[in-house]
Amino acid sequence: MSLKNRLLQLTLVVLSLAIGMQAQDTQHCSNATLHGSYGFHATGTGFVAIGRFVFDGSGGLTGKLFVRVNGNNMAPPVFTGTYSVSPDCTVTDNWGAPINSTHVSVIVDDGKGYFILNNTLGSGETISGEARRQ
Repeated sequence: MSLKNRLLQLTLVVLSLAIGMQAQDTQHCSNATLHGSYGFHATGTGFVAIGRFVFDGSGGLTGKLFVRVNGNNMAPPVFTGTYSVSPDCTVTDNWGAPINSTHVSVIVDDGKGYFILNNTLGSGETISGEARRQ
């Protein structure tokens, strides 16, 4: 293959990648992006949790967690909460009693999953995790 043809081929690959990246950058998320059930896993210092979340696509969620803290199993809490998805695919949520915590998340893979970070005011714990659509 000639140098000219290789440069042309490389240019086409770069343009294809740039167009694909622009398409992703213009993706707009909404509350409807998170809908259905997700399997969840999170860890922190002395903390691990797995669970299931169900998002209604309109800003409401329900969850059930199985939690182990410092080697002790906790009773599995069931709770409801709310969430709000921004057009840039970031999420804020509030989990109600008995959890009473807030989080920020980033939706990935067109809503098939998300990465989550606990940002509850006054919490000394660093807890992060991820979830995948079931």
